[in-house]
Amino acid sequence: MRGGISVDRSVADIIPKKTSPPGQARQRPLLFALARMGLVVSLLFFGLVSAQAQEKSMPASGATAGVELSRAGICEALENLNPVNTASVFSVTQGQIYCFTEFGTVRSQTVIHHRWYHRDALTTQIRLKLYPPRWTTYSVLKLREVDKGPWKVEITDAEGRVLSVLRFSIVD
Repeated sequence: MRGGISVDRSVADIIPKKTSPPGQARQRPLLFALARMGLVVSLLFFGLVSAQAQEKSMPASGATAGVELSRAGICEALENLNPVNTASVFSVTQGQIYCFTEFGTVRSQTVIHHRWYHRDALTTQIRLKLYPPRWTTYSVLKLREVDKGPWKVEITDAEGRVLSVLRFSIVD
């Protein structure tokens, strides 16, 4: 069984064989070659259609049922809900940084979470509401000397599925 199609008989069983007169080499008829090619093309076609149907049923990265994350980043400031100086390394003297998220599609009111991790340990989880049809939101981290080192923020949907992971570092 291949690609959802069961083949019980070979093409040779379906197409009658020609017998050659004694002393002559047996030749394959053109019909046999065309039937084999048709079978191969059919199997490939049905296999591709099946694979495409499976791909369409899965949401794209950053998209789940109800929300579609269009932009996300860690930045120094926000102006009119737009990120300013998005980066991956920040000085502790900056004082605070923002996790900015923009959703292009919000089908119904829902929540997301910004899960802040320092050295792979969850330090805080912030619940943020989203409203249709599109929404921009953010969370803030106040920086202290003890916050130096590697960080990440997981952006998750209401069911806990990770939409994006943002990695950055806090330095002197």
